Amino acid sequence: MSSKRQRVTVEMPSAGAAALPAVCYLPSVPEPGDAVKASQTESDGGPLKHMKFKIHSKHHLGSSIQMVHASLGDIDYIGRSDGFENRGLQTCYYALGVYQPGDKKLQLVKVAGDRIFRLEPRLAGLVYEPTGAGVDPNTLEGGKKAAARKLVSEFGSTRRRRQMDAREAGMVTAEKISGGAALHGILTSMATRTRETGLSKEEVTRRAFSQRTIPPHNPSATTAAGAYPLELLLSRNPNPGAEDKSSKPSLVGELNAAQMHRLVDDEQELQKARENKWVHPYVLKKLGNLRRLKNGDSLQDQAKARERAKQLSLLTVLLRLLARPLLNRKGDGVSNIARELHVFEGLAEFFLERFYELTEDPVRGVRYERSSAQRQLLISYILAVVMVAEDGFLDALQFEELRDALQMDSAQLVTCLRELGCESKSVKATIERNGEARAAQGYQISLLRQTGHTQKTLEQCFPAIKLLTKSKGR
Repeated sequence: MSSKRQRVTVEMPSAGAAALPAVCYLPSVPEPGDAVKASQTESDGGPLKHMKFKIHSKHHLGSSIQMVHASLGDIDYIGRSDGFENRGLQTCYYALGVYQPGDKKLQLVKVAGDRIFRLEPRLAGLVYEPTGAGVDPNTLEGGKKAAARKLVSEFGSTRRRRQMDAREAGMVTAEKISGGAALHGILTSMATRTRETGLSKEEVTRRAFSQRTIPPHNPSATTAAGAYPLELLLSRNPNPGAEDKSSKPSLVGELNAAQMHRLVDDEQELQKARENKWVHPYVLKKLGNLRRLKNGDSLQDQAKARERAKQLSLLTVLLRLLARPLLNRKGDGVSNIARELHVFEGLAEFFLERFYELTEDPVRGVRYERSSAQRQLLISYILAVVMVAEDGFLDALQFEELRDALQMDSAQLVTCLRELGCESKSVKATIERNGEARAAQGYQISLLRQTGHTQKTLEQCFPAIKLLTKSKGR
């Protein structure tokens, strides 16, 4: 075999007025049995051999648009030179090469539209959006909304589908209202439904309050410990706030309180926890209070120490969950996640149901994801446990430690605490930030710290829901 390179002459003749060839590709082609006869198998060229191609051209204002049409049974394939994939900047041009071995020539011919056509499948009898330019913005917007709705309907969660239905139901569009008579009918219908349900202003307020992301609580409590007890926070009852003697027991017994006691008693265990970071630094700072209660002589201090260990154990798991917005479901499911979180399976199921949603994705697989409302509920759980563990009071330094642990803005944190029934007071304090101590505005937070002759309940401390009122002159 000769190693001498063969010379090939490359020619590119002018096409003139002749029609240029079109170069197309098909993203997908059905199997032979789907669109062609059963006799047309791979042996006689497959389905592509039986496709018929037609090219159409349109000239307008010095520009030309080409369209390629191919058919395969009941399926049509359409491609345009101004299609969606060709609307961007054209960085290169394409040519079709024909090699003649006898003459050792390679003839290059420009292709139609200087672009490659993507042939999109179309079924007969269905109306499709045009692929060319000049689409009506209103039509395009409607197509985007329809595509978004279809995507949510097929792959969205039940909560996401309900949100979309509610938003569309409350939307006033030209299709729903064509005149003043129609608008009057809608308002009359709404007023009739309101009278039939008999909802008073208090009932509306109560229902709106129930939608807040607040942990289970005792609205008649007058102390912080009674407002958010662990038995309510970890209750399996779907409505923990209701009195139900037949409800399932709480999961407080599954908390690893013994771990907190070991950290207090064993210095080596505490050092190991600091190095491995399997206990949040914020919890480690609170072990001093637990140690003082354990070393107390009174029975009351001992009882408080046992309760405080449970609170710190729950706080450890909640902070661990906050750092894990996504949990992959592997193998045995809940058991594997329970091992990752270092909790019993009962607590793992409780946390997954309350703070996550199970989703299925063809790429990422089955996993648990947290919505914005669930994240807010988790933060409310953390704040409720912190306020109880601090006996209902945070000074400016304790507030700063909590803000740093949650990585939240001070104003945002104050708002979240007020939602739980806490009161805030702005004070001047020396706060250390970024390794530098400086005077700054701080906050003191209190929960049910009774100072007057009359005792307030937790329900009375909740912020009032603001209702829209009619403005003067309207």
